Amino acid sequence: MPRFSVQVPHDQHPQEVAARLRQFSQKVRATTTITVTEVVEVWDEHGNLDFSFKAMGFAISGRMEPRHDSVSVEGNLPLAATPFRGMIEREVAAKIREALG
Repeated sequence: MPRFSVQVPHDQHPQEVAARLRQFSQKVRATTTITVTEVVEVWDEHGNLDFSFKAMGFAISGRMEPRHDSVSVEGNLPLAATPFRGMIEREVAAKIREALG
């Protein structure tokens, strides 16, 4: 299964980053123009997020981790979504930067 990877640098405390990302997740789901279904989000006590959802018929899953100096997102894409990997990575990075302000 193809993978995608995003690294977004930041200069904030990881707990603050995690709090901002949790709030922003709800906002993104409410305002996205793409139909997203079967959303599963599991946050742990360290602010890490295991997620899965379907968008445009594609099942996407992964993990987001707020680290000391960056936010890392690693995930899986179905083979048919491989042509969209770059677009997905850019969009995820943009949304994280927006959330962090």
